[in-house]
Amino acid sequence: MSKKTVTVYGATGSAGVACVNEFIRQGLFNVRVLARQSGQTERSSSGLTKSEAQKQAQYAEWEALGVTIQHVDVTIAEALVPALRGTDYVVSCVPLFATESQYPLIWAAKEAGVERFVPSEFGAIYEFEQFSQTDTTHRLMARQKAFIRRLIEMTGMDYTIIPAGAWIEYYMLEPVMVMGDPDTPIAWSTGADVGRIIPHVLAHPASRNAICPVAATAWCSWNELLQVREQVLGRQVARQQLSAEQWRAAYAQQGSGAIQTLLAIGVAIADTPAGMSLFGNWNKTFIPEFKGTPLDELFINTVEPFVAAMREGLIASGELPADVS
Repeated sequence: MSKKTVTVYGATGSAGVACVNEFIRQGLFNVRVLARQSGQTERSSSGLTKSEAQKQAQYAEWEALGVTIQHVDVTIAEALVPALRGTDYVVSCVPLFATESQYPLIWAAKEAGVERFVPSEFGAIYEFEQFSQTDTTHRLMARQKAFIRRLIEMTGMDYTIIPAGAWIEYYMLEPVMVMGDPDTPIAWSTGADVGRIIPHVLAHPASRNAICPVAATAWCSWNELLQVREQVLGRQVARQQLSAEQWRAAYAQQGSGAIQTLLAIGVAIADTPAGMSLFGNWNKTFIPEFKGTPLDELFINTVEPFVAAMREGLIASGELPADVS
């Protein structure tokens, strides 16, 4: 039987790179990558982006491994249609703040005859979060992501939704804002593990027309996660836990930006009624062979450098004072 073809959009971010590399390693699909035309605006949830030279080097590496790189105006459906012809699955790895960039992609995928579309959903279960009791910027984003699923359904394409819980690297700026019960296990992921798990989810028949909420890195509580971090750092990690009322007050007082986004997520988790979890552990049941990056290794090689870079970016933007520890 001939291989199916998968096209990855948003391939140069942390999840996108890992996703393409895992598709290559897995060898089950022919792999294509959609690359923005030079000069087109790129958005990032972390504020960190790769240079054009870094992207071109990555494309060259992938091409040497048999990946087809297609440079296209990603903002125009008419340009995307021919680029997507012959594709069976489209996987979107665009960041949170570029969610709307998927609209022309969805239409183009329908016109090109794509079988399945995987939107960039890799956070909470937005089908639940869109009904959060408090109006925040993140609830608005959740509604948009839920709307995108409806658009995919309207096209007649299959879909696979892959919520991936809380991304560890975004939550470790101290004092760590503990969201929800610190002793209740929740889904934890990191960008690279999200990318790695996508091909495994798609290869499983239970992923067709399904919401598959994964814990790509770990299924553990805040206290268990921070205990590992403290062991790695050799010190206590400063933390604070807010009540639902305090989360809402902190969000209301915070100006727009990355910190407000994190506070909005805290509001959603604190507002969530018992029994309506925003997280899940689909992979434990369906792909138990998949293993996330060990937490001690992850903190040393990924999380701590990311937190340092994020802190510098927040200071530069004025969201944090220059003397923050």
